[in-house]
Parts: sequence; C-alpha cells; structure tokens
Amino acid sequence: MWCLYKEVQSYYEDGMRVPDDVILLWADDNWGNIRRFPLDNERNRTGGAGVYYHFDYVGNPRDYKWIQTTQLEKVNEQMVLASDRGANSMWIVNVGDLKPYEMAIEYFIALGRDVNRWRERSPGNDSVQNFVTQWATREFSLPSKSAEIAELVRSMTRMNARRKHELLNTTTYSLVNYHEAETVVATWKDMLSRSESIYKSLPSGTKPAYFQLVHHPIQASSIVQELYYTVGRNNLYASQARLSTNDLADQAVKIFDSDWELEDEYHKLLGKWDHFMDQTHLGYYYWQQPMTNTMPAVNRVAAKKQALAGPMRVTIEGSLGAWPGDNSNQCEQGYNCPPPSLPPLDPYTPSKTRYIDVSAGGPNTFSWTASSNASWLTISPSSGTISPSKPETRLTISVDWSKLSSPTGYAAISLKSAASKQAGTATSVTVNLVAHGRSAASGFKGFVEGDGGVSIEAVHPTRNSSAGGAAWHVLPGLGRTDGAVTPYPALANNGKTFDVGSGPSLEYDFYTFGVPESGNVTLTSFISPALNGNGNDRPVGFAVQIDSGVPQPIYYSPVTNSRSDPQGWGGPDGWVANAITYAKTTHAVSPGAHTLKVWMLEPAVVLQKFVIGMCERVYLADIIA
Repeated sequence: MWCLYKEVQSYYEDGMRVPDDVILLWADDNWGNIRRFPLDNERNRTGGAGVYYHFDYVGNPRDYKWIQTTQLEKVNEQMVLASDRGANSMWIVNVGDLKPYEMAIEYFIALGRDVNRWRERSPGNDSVQNFVTQWATREFSLPSKSAEIAELVRSMTRMNARRKHELLNTTTYSLVNYHEAETVVATWKDMLSRSESIYKSLPSGTKPAYFQLVHHPIQASSIVQELYYTVGRNNLYASQARLSTNDLADQAVKIFDSDWELEDEYHKLLGKWDHFMDQTHLGYYYWQQPMTNTMPAVNRVAAKKQALAGPMRVTIEGSLGAWPGDNSNQCEQGYNCPPPSLPPLDPYTPSKTRYIDVSAGGPNTFSWTASSNASWLTISPSSGTISPSKPETRLTISVDWSKLSSPTGYAAISLKSAASKQAGTATSVTVNLVAHGRSAASGFKGFVEGDGGVSIEAVHPTRNSSAGGAAWHVLPGLGRTDGAVTPYPALANNGKTFDVGSGPSLEYDFYTFGVPESGNVTLTSFISPALNGNGNDRPVGFAVQIDSGVPQPIYYSPVTNSRSDPQGWGGPDGWVANAITYAKTTHAVSPGAHTLKVWMLEPAVVLQKFVIGMCERVYLADIIA
C-alpha cells in the first residue's frame, strides 16, 4: 500500500509510480473531502485503490479533537462516491481518541463491509437514520425512543459540523440579524431537554452508556454554544452601555465552570473513563490546541453610574448600535447619526415580527412608554418599568395586514422614559419602520421573497428531470440545514461530463416583489466543499439558469496541486472552517414568478441551498424565508 497523503500525492502527480499490485491509498484533505478518486486509466490496477479518511485532525486551520463533529451523512456521501469510483481495496480512518467516536467508527466499518446496504438510494430510504436507529435500539434497549435518539444524534452532529467547537467564537452567529444566535442556542436547549427526558427514563444499567454516547456530547456542545452566545451579548451590551452587561458576565463564569463540572462527571462515571475528556476545546489562539481551557473575555460596566445619554438605552433588531447618544455602529461617522430604523416587515418575514429592546443605562429606575402613529402597528408591551433588578424588556413589533390600506406603510415608534429625580429629565427615541403589504399572484406555488430575499433549500425542487441515466438525488440530513442534493449515480452518462444544458436538471419556482435598479439580482449557490477528485481537467461544477437566460457554468474548486490547498480552502473563514463554499451569479429578472434551473455538469457536486437577493450578515443562510 502507498498512502498518497499530503505532499506524497505530489510525487505521484510528478510521475513516480509503484508496482501494479500496490494499493494506491488516496487521502482526504483532513476535513473529510477526498482529494482524488481513481481515474479511468487507474481503475484496472491489480492492487486497486483505497481511501485514508479523517474524523480527527491536528493542523490548519484548527485542530478538532474533542467530541464528534463529523456527519455520518458526509462520510456516506464521500465513501460511497469513492467506492463507486473504484477506491474500495482498503479504507483507513484516523479517529484520534476512540471513545468519542465509537458509533462513527462502527458506521465507517459497516459502510466499508457493505456499501450497497447503506448507500442512499431514494429520499424515502434514509440509510443513516436506519443505521443510527438500529444502533440506538441495540445499545439502549428502548425501541420506542430509538428513532428520537437517532434524530438527536444526527442533529447534534449536523450542528457541530456547521462549525467545529474549536472554531467557534462570540460572533460566529449573528446577535442582531434574523434571531440567528438565539435560535441556535434555543435549538441546543431543546435537544438537551429531550435528551435529558430520555436519560431519566432509562434503567440504571443503561444510563452510563447513554450519557457517554449521546447525552454528554449534546450537553457539552450546548454549554459551548451558550458560553459563546452569552459572552457575545456581554461584549455587545457593553458597547451599548447596558447595565445587564454585568449580569451576562456573571452568567458566563457559571457556564464556563459547568464545562469543567460536566467533564468531571464524565471522568468519575463507573471509574473507567478518567481523563478521557481532558482534551482542551475553549480558547484557541491559533491552529494548535490551547494548553488549558480559557474563558472568552467579558466586559463590565459601571453599575453605580448612569450612562451619559440618560437612563434609557434603546437597541433594535438588525443593528449593533444603541440610542440615545453616539455609537460607532449607528452610522459611518459614529456621531450625529439619524434615528434608528428597523428592518422592513412584510407578510413573508419568517419571524412575522421585529423587536426593540429597552434597557437600563445605569442604576436608576425609570418608567417608559411606547406608541406609534400607525393604526396598523402593534407594540407589545407598550409600557413598563426598568430597574437594576429588571434591566431589560423586549418589545415585539407586529403588523395587522388587514389594516394596512396602502402597498407600503411608514410608521414612527416613539419611546419615552419618564422624568424623575433619580433618572433626571425625560429622554425619547424615535424608531422608524417600513411595512410592505404584498402577496404572490393567486395560485402561485413555490418560494416567495421575504425579508429581502428568496431562500431555497436544494432538497425541495419543484421538478427533477433525469438525463443520461442520471438524476439529482436527495441526501437526507447532509449539510448545515435541511439536507443536500447530488447527481446520482456517479458513473452515469458513461462517466462523462454533461454539456451545459444537456444533463439532469432541478427546477425551483420562485416569486420576487422588488428588483434593484440595475434589473439584476444576485443568486448565491451554497455548496458543500469539494476538491477536484476527477482530476484538474474535470473540475467539479454545475450550471444555473433563471427562466430563459443563458445557463451559467459554475466551477467552484480552483485548480491546484497536492502541494497546496485551493484558494479559499483555509483560514478561520475558509471553506472547511465554515463547512460551506458558495458561488455568486447575476441574472436579469423582473418582479413576478420565475424558475431557477440547476444543471448537472459533473458528479461529486453537493448543493445545499440557493439565495436570491440580499440578506443581512448571518453565518447560516437558512434564516430568511
């Protein structure tokens, strides 16, 4: 066997050869993306080919060695593709620490023994769900809960694979746009609650196994996510002069301590697994592991001193700024900025509402009121009291669309704090809101613009057309959100590339209301990272088309050699860190109904999502409707 790992692959590329009976062991990029598959002229070697894969890695852009962050769905997609391409003589996986990857190791071996049993054949045949359900039934003897346990395990690995623990920080998920960070944390808390319920229902003899295999990784991951979320808000609130900054600092310390307490619980369980969870995972400064877990830095504000601009702090959805007073996030110059404006609302906004936070800017208690000049706008609550013991109130802003008499409505929301001897003179802030009352044409079925864009999960095509013995195939659960699609089978069309516009296609009907003055919209295709496994003369690619426009080919993995990674692969914001890459194309559209068409060019392409139009900065692109 000759392992073509890292620079060794370059020896082969430069012409070095070994006897025909030696297995060529092709490697991944250390992050689960296989660098190369056997080409047509390599598939008849007597030694055949294999794959060296990774569940664990030490190196750029960051180590990942703590608990499982590799999706079984990704393993399935890559290893089935490798098998179909003839790399099935030997499979080796680098698992790092054995204990956190028990189930994943078993899955890798089971897949290698019988690829056909565990390949994804159709949307109704979710083989990963079948495997994990069978595994849960065997391990915990609770058939009535096995499917839910499988769902929890898959959700846990999907969310961890979005961005590995070691790469998370306080601003990974947006704190102000689309409720992204709080939605992520709420999802973890829901998973933890469900797992806790199952854990408590198990007999004492089964609880330790469930704790180590399922409950611990969910709880540990939840702690890490909540820690970064709490510290992120602490840092933001300090910049906004909010008294609750200090409460969040205290909470962060408790959450950080709970990380150690959970680790200690694991080590004391049954007296068998001491030090198995010693791996550091908090406070990375560069690619190598930190020598100890480090809590992210927190801020504190003067608890006994009122903010310069008065007792009331007003912050809004979609902005890092704070009012009244100056803040560098309010406008470009950071002072004398205009009044705040909420992001527009329309009937297709996923949350259906906007929010305004009224907060304490110091130790003084004050009462406040909120009112609007628009009869179609609802503010809840519309009055209240802020004090050191209750320093925050969130106002929910909603629209009664039946009362909006024009296509576009403009509202001014007035927030006032009452004068008092303690708090001083009254302060007021006006927040503006635009509401767009609109709807798609009667009878339209498809994806509708909401919140500034059209967001399309690739697994929900309107139509799926085959050609040359191939079709786009759903991969349930793969990727960052709702699954992915890939051409299947890999060797259809006699293993050849499809010409643009001749291959299998997916169609997605969508509806837009507004178009930029240029008449063009941006289509962003979100794609699972991949390398040019069929050789640089066949780069991974697909084509996109809107309506009768010319199909635009997209080749998203830059040509390179094994001595270097493709441009965009590495770094804290690279493909593998983000578990996604993307491509942007421009298309001419007018308001109304349209069709996005996606054409197959090459196999090994995995598409997760499409976004048409603009959205605010978020880590995930699945927040808008």
